[in-house]
Amino acid sequence: MAAPSRRMVIGTMFVVLLAIVGWGYYHSLVPAIHQDHDHPLENLAAGGFLRVEAVEGRRRNLVGRPGRVLILHWFQPNSATTASELPSLVDYSGSVADDPGIEVLLIATSGTRESVRDWARGHRIPTRPLYVDRNGETAQLIGVRRTPETLIYDPEGHLAHQARGPMDWTAPTLRQAIEGFKPGDGEHQH
Repeated sequence: MAAPSRRMVIGTMFVVLLAIVGWGYYHSLVPAIHQDHDHPLENLAAGGFLRVEAVEGRRRNLVGRPGRVLILHWFQPNSATTASELPSLVDYSGSVADDPGIEVLLIATSGTRESVRDWARGHRIPTRPLYVDRNGETAQLIGVRRTPETLIYDPEGHLAHQARGPMDWTAPTLRQAIEGFKPGDGEHQH
């Protein structure tokens, strides 16, 4: 092998190695959270990756500026608390499905896409807003400590509300608060 072609091979190997290291670093990024605090990620727009998988098969990165109110409801399938809360949450999710200012994601913290899909069908829950965090890794990274837990982010990706335990999704005060977080509705309290 001639000297110029040896340099080309070594140079190409170096560039490939650098690309692999860079790709690995880029995909290992997660937004910074404070492990010593008992609160979830306060700003989704901080960058990085927090992925969940739709029961319908696509993956989604939760990080970024959502541009609308983003409701992340983390739950355990087959828990008694989930069974009591989910019907009203599913009704609420359906009532805002056509509202471009609100998006609801129901995220199971265990199971596979198939097992959660079967569970949802058995409970007559639509699969469109349903996601799976197989091992609860994303829940842990975002700061969810117990389920059920609901995190509501404003359109800019800032944490607007956090609730641990079941919520009354039929309550007018909760619905009004969520409406208040929508784009163009002025300032809101965190």
